[in-house]
Order: sequence, then structure tokens, then C-alpha cells
Amino acid sequence: MVNTSGCSLETEISRWSWEENKRFENGLVEFPEGFPNRWEKIAARLGTKSAAEVEQHYAVLLDDVTAIEAGLIESPEYVERDAPRSSEPQKYPKSDKKPIGVQRKAGRPWTEDEHRLFLLGLEKYGKGDWKSISRYVVLTRNPTQVASHAQKHFERQEKEEQNKKRRSIFDSSIAETSMTKFAN
Repeated sequence: MVNTSGCSLETEISRWSWEENKRFENGLVEFPEGFPNRWEKIAARLGTKSAAEVEQHYAVLLDDVTAIEAGLIESPEYVERDAPRSSEPQKYPKSDKKPIGVQRKAGRPWTEDEHRLFLLGLEKYGKGDWKSISRYVVLTRNPTQVASHAQKHFERQEKEEQNKKRRSIFDSSIAETSMTKFAN
């Protein structure tokens, strides 16, 4: 395929291996938006791509995310790196149930780093802006996963607060005890 400048798209858009993509993702976390020389730093970590290629890869990634969130294209079905791949990915329409015997993939627990990034994103974007936290801070999780994690996080915090507020007979002061004694 040839574009208007006469170059093939193959030469314009370089191919990225799984390892390069993983290092790219880690670089985005390590060098967040606004970091000086961000693309150069990430390219140096990769060692196989130029700063321009890294920045272009990021732009394409943002375009893809925008298109997925707008419903223009389906979210890709991710496969484990070493898992055998079939030539045709299996798709299940949202309205249909999966065939018998096909199990839902178990969730992947959050790492300490992901949770720390979640807390930073929560501080920066506020409660409820899960899309921004997912897009700009916790790049390894989608907005639904961030929202679910937030719900569990706030429930845990609430339980801790309730445990701290649990009353005991030893919580009563002398004044409260004598007041109830005389009130009866």
C-alpha cells in the first residue's frame, strides 16, 4: 500500500514487538505526560526506536483508544504472550451468551504499583474520572477496571472507619455514665 508521498505504509509505520510495546508502556508510566524529553527518554529505554517513532506510536495508541471508547471499533481481545493463537479470534456478541464450557477469564489482581498509580490518579483527576485515570495514569487497566478497583477501595476505607468508630463500654466517660444513671 502506498500513500500520497509515495512511501509505503510499511516503511512509515514500524512494527512493534510484544517486548517493545511492554517497554513502551513502562516508559509511559516512568516518564508521565509533561516530563522533559519524554519521547527521547522512552526511545533510549527501548533502544530500537527513535523518539519520533515513539511519539507517533503514542499518537496512534490514543487514536485507537478514542475510537474504541466512541464505539467505532471493537476493543481488541488480548491473548497471553505465549498462548497458542488461532487464525481467527473468537468473538461473542454482547447480547449472546458464551457457549457452554467457555469460562470467563479470571481477573488479574492489582499490583502495588498499579494501586499507587491509582491513588495518584485519584488525587489528580478526582473520584469518578475513571477514564482519565485509566488513560493517563494506570495505563495497564481500562476505565471499568479502575472504577471497580475504586469501589472496592472506598468500601475498604469505609469498613476501616466503621471499625475505628465501633463503640465499647470502655468508650464511655464518667460524665456520660452518671448522666444515664440519673436519667433512669
